[in-house]
Amino acid sequence: MNNKIKILVILSLVVATILSGCITGPKTIETPEGKVTIDEAPGGKGPGWCQAGVKMTTTGPQGEGTYEIKGITTYEGKSVCEAEMKVSGVPGGEGVWKYYFTENGEYAVIIMKDPTGKEQKIVVSNPNP
Repeated sequence: MNNKIKILVILSLVVATILSGCITGPKTIETPEGKVTIDEAPGGKGPGWCQAGVKMTTTGPQGEGTYEIKGITTYEGKSVCEAEMKVSGVPGGEGVWKYYFTENGEYAVIIMKDPTGKEQKIVVSNPNP
């Protein structure tokens, strides 16, 4: 997967996470790369920065994806927010991605699993600040 697509996906995840506690009802944002729709589930559980049920859909020339915050979990011994993204139409990036991150962003990891089951782990920020 090329770096431009990785950066776009990571920025989309960050935007969705930041807006997760602020959106009520569907909201669509137009960008030069396509549309981003964010919808917060009413009464989602968890803190504002990791509210279970927040969903985001992205569409554009690079493909499309759906993103959903699952809630607080433990990953590699850390209390983190877990999100899942299903990506299609992105050459080399199709499949299911798991995203684990802390509120302050000091720890963020993406686990990408392609359609063949091959996994790749990307550390987005310093895992041991």
